[in-house]
Amino acid sequence: MGAYQLFVLTTIAVSGMAAFMLSIKFRNQLTKMQAMVIAMAMGMNLGLTAGVLFGAIFQGNLYTSTLVSSGIGALAGLACGIAFGILPSLEGFMSGLMGGMMGAMLGEMVSRDQAFTLLNILLTLTASSLLLYNIFSSKTSIREKKWFLKPALTYILLFSFLYFGNQLDKSKAISFFNTSNTEQNHEEHDNKSTLNAKEVVLTVYPSKFTYTPSDITLNKGQEAALTLSNLDNVDHDIEIKQIAVKKLDNNKHANHGTDQADFHLHASRKSEAALRFTPLESGVFKFYCTIPGHKENGMIGTITVN
Repeated sequence: MGAYQLFVLTTIAVSGMAAFMLSIKFRNQLTKMQAMVIAMAMGMNLGLTAGVLFGAIFQGNLYTSTLVSSGIGALAGLACGIAFGILPSLEGFMSGLMGGMMGAMLGEMVSRDQAFTLLNILLTLTASSLLLYNIFSSKTSIREKKWFLKPALTYILLFSFLYFGNQLDKSKAISFFNTSNTEQNHEEHDNKSTLNAKEVVLTVYPSKFTYTPSDITLNKGQEAALTLSNLDNVDHDIEIKQIAVKKLDNNKHANHGTDQADFHLHASRKSEAALRFTPLESGVFKFYCTIPGHKENGMIGTITVN
């Protein structure tokens, strides 16, 4: 687990415990409405933060990320509201549940670099939400200068989280499952392929979100066979826009003639899918995976037809 992951998880845990302790401390000083607002804010923020984190870690497995982040958000929201009564507890629980679901979907769809930015923002909002206890319970008039210490503290927290969080080793932040040495050795081979043997295999290794090879060269008018070998635990596909091909069936007979629309090949997890075709026009065509979030994480490549 990377340093940034530990930073995020620690902040979530500390913020949740701090909110629980503050709820006990201020339970006789806040109204039910104020308590509900705080429980909602903490549950939603912690749920969203956990969701983006686990959505990025388990990208391609939305079920797992949703289950984990929703549980964390619901538990955090319940902890914030339980000291105030049933209504704040229910508000915090449902807000945390919804925040976890939304965060998991968001973490699934954005790139890893975008996930870093979102996590920094959400961590700052989470920590800043702890100030609501003092703000709502304060009897000091807004006209007094002391009141401005609270927003000043908010900005200090904002700067601290954004700055120190970005100093951590991001290369280990969103770590995916390790592959075997054999798979890694295969990926270190040349990432370009010329289709002289009339066949090319695109391989997707577990949790790597890349095609191997990612650059393919074909010959116009030459029959080709493309195989998508999916070694991953989630589905992957390949789509090419506006490429002119003649698709063939397994017996090498023309199937649909010239196809100027989408070229699409889908492989379920731990399976292969193949398609025979003949390129009819020269050019450079980009291909990518259409599963949400996969293209953004690097599942793209190029086919050059000479």
